[in-house]
Amino acid sequence: METSASWKNTKKWLSKHNLNDQINILKRNHQHSANRKHFNNENGHSILFSEQKNSKPERVENLLDVTKDLWDKRKSFNDQMLINSERREQLKKDLHYLHKRKVKCQLSIRENDAKRWRALQKFCTDNHLCTIRTKEKHQLKAELQKAKEAHATLSAKAADLRKYENYMMKVIGSLPKDYIKLADDVIAGLMMRYNTLYATNSRLRQELEAKSEEVRIAQSDLKRLVEAHRILLLGKDSELSELYTHWVKMNDEYQGAQQSLIHSHDELAHQERTLAMRSIISQLACDTGKLPISICSRPELEPAHSTAVTVASASEFTLLSRLTSAQNEVAQ
Repeated sequence: METSASWKNTKKWLSKHNLNDQINILKRNHQHSANRKHFNNENGHSILFSEQKNSKPERVENLLDVTKDLWDKRKSFNDQMLINSERREQLKKDLHYLHKRKVKCQLSIRENDAKRWRALQKFCTDNHLCTIRTKEKHQLKAELQKAKEAHATLSAKAADLRKYENYMMKVIGSLPKDYIKLADDVIAGLMMRYNTLYATNSRLRQELEAKSEEVRIAQSDLKRLVEAHRILLLGKDSELSELYTHWVKMNDEYQGAQQSLIHSHDELAHQERTLAMRSIISQLACDTGKLPISICSRPELEPAHSTAVTVASASEFTLLSRLTSAQNEVAQ
């Protein structure tokens, strides 16, 4: 601040006294100093004064040039100092602004750190509470399961005891109104009757359980027998199918053999009949001395077929009848 004030004062002084005035002042000061030197060297130094007098204008001009350069440099220096002072002020403002920004940023960072720390603490607390609640939940579930089991057990016991309660209520309902006033022997008789009925009920229940066990065993045996019967049926079915297949095969072979036998029998009968006819014809030829070609001539017989058996038999019968009639005629 003091430097800027001094430069301002310098600028004001330069504005009041221009450069020409300063040059004139310097000239007068130089002449005054030269006159004093001349008077001081007056005793035997006139040559030096003349030489100095000749060199004064050059020195003055050099001095003026140097002074002018100096003032120009001072002016430029002052201008540069003014610019630098303005820049310094601007830098101070910027520095102040940056300091404010820094403070704000630090405050925001502290706030963010505080928020982060609070959030972390809250998260840790919530996580711890969640863990505790989970453990409590598991414990409560286990206790609830135990309570349910206990409730189921107690409910079963209550249902079992309710039967006895109902039975006792029925017994009490069947008692007379003034059964308390009755004699002890009456109550003793009722107790004996109850004990007898209880023993009978227990015996019947035991017999029922025994019969149930026997029925269960019989049912298991029945299932086992049914399974064995089913397996046996499957085996018999497989054997029956094999036997049926063998029977079909044997039946086919039997039918083929029967057909071949019938065919061979027909051929044999045909050959026998042919031989008989030939013997009859030869006998007839021997008896008559001639052979009736019109009667006995016939084509060569082919092997007989099953379909031609009836036709062959008819032709042979006709031929035999004709031969018999011819033989009778010859005999007459």
